Amino acid sequence: MFAFFVLFYFPEQQQRTLLNNYNTEVQNLANTVALGVRIALTDQNFEGVNTAMEFVENNKEFVFVSMVPIDSTNSDSGGLSRPEGFQFAKHNQSTDSMIVKSAEFITPSMHGKILLGMHTNAITQSKQDIRNTSLFVCFIVLCVGVFIGFLLARNISVPVLALRDAAIKVGEGDRTQQVKSGSRDEIGELGRAFNKMVKELAIAEAERKSAQDQLILSEKMASLGQMTAGIAHEIKNPLNFVNNFSSLSVDLLQELEESTDEEDRKEIMASLKSNLTKITHHGKRADSIVATMLQHSRGTAGTKVPTDINQLCSEYTDLAFHGMRATTRDFNCAIVKDFAEGIPLVQAIPQELSRVILNLLNNGFYAAAERERKSRESGNTDYKPEIRITTIRKDGMVTIKIRDNGSGIPKAIKDKIFEPFFTTKPTGQGTGLGLSLSYDIMTKEHQGMMSVESEENNFTEFTLQLPL
Repeated sequence: MFAFFVLFYFPEQQQRTLLNNYNTEVQNLANTVALGVRIALTDQNFEGVNTAMEFVENNKEFVFVSMVPIDSTNSDSGGLSRPEGFQFAKHNQSTDSMIVKSAEFITPSMHGKILLGMHTNAITQSKQDIRNTSLFVCFIVLCVGVFIGFLLARNISVPVLALRDAAIKVGEGDRTQQVKSGSRDEIGELGRAFNKMVKELAIAEAERKSAQDQLILSEKMASLGQMTAGIAHEIKNPLNFVNNFSSLSVDLLQELEESTDEEDRKEIMASLKSNLTKITHHGKRADSIVATMLQHSRGTAGTKVPTDINQLCSEYTDLAFHGMRATTRDFNCAIVKDFAEGIPLVQAIPQELSRVILNLLNNGFYAAAERERKSRESGNTDYKPEIRITTIRKDGMVTIKIRDNGSGIPKAIKDKIFEPFFTTKPTGQGTGLGLSLSYDIMTKEHQGMMSVESEENNFTEFTLQLPL
């Protein structure tokens, strides 16, 4: 904008001022000549007329001067021009190269006017000088502008762009970004504020992750606690068998030592072998239950291995039920297992998938127990809790459906149940992470799907789908 002013507005103003001043100067010269001519004619001094007209001939811009009679009583005193013989009638108007001014005079013998023509060479040269000066000033302004622009780009644009790039990387999750902030201006202050913000953000994120890990661990431990209660009940049976058959075997060995009958000794030996086989079988059963508990308690995701979905669902249904019975001794529930035959082994992470199934079964038993409690409080004894777990093979997928006839999920919160920390259980009875973690395990770790259908005070059914 300043360069435009210098290049166009300022020169035009200067030229207009010079032209106005030159017009005034020529007009004053014309008036001076007219005054001298009037005095000379009044005194009848015709030599004085020539002297008055010759007054302007010494000016270097002089073109012509003419005395033109308007109303004359003396024909000898009109029509004079300098230089001699100049045809003033053809040049009595101003042009680009000449300015013509007139000045009237009145004497007793003549009423006329003086026409004075002057070259505009000086004005033209001055205009050119102004234009050249303006171009030079404009060039200087342009150079200064480029230099200032370079400084701005170096001191403002480059740091701002670096700050923008760092902010983008921070938004993408990189909390190690830092920008140079050595300057003492506003850009430096902004850089220091950004660096401080990133450090605080990294600390806050680390604290959030730590808190989240603690909550996830709490959820897993709660799930493990429920399962352990079921395992304690389940493991009693094989241990009782081991103890009983061991005791019987000791008695049989005593009989074997005392017996002398060969047939009797053979029968005792057969009984001992049978007892040892049963001890081995129930010992393996106990070992399998312990292995299941250890597998479930692992904090990190394992490797996908071929998994028997029906066996997994059956085992964890029993464990979940016995876990519920361990905390609510008077609770009873009908369990319906409807497993499709011929389902092939599925590539899955058993400890993670079992965590999902156990969590859904625990929720189902809890919902059924709550509905039963409310029914009893209202005097209704017709309600019978039921859990149904179904497996289906269809369209290259294995589907697991876990349905309870409990209290159901209200429509208003149905869309929120997979959100972290959202729970319908009373304070202290749920972290709100069970369904969220289950959803992540199904969709992210197993590339499957998880959905829910529910009707309040009627049923809730979760559907798990795993690709074959």
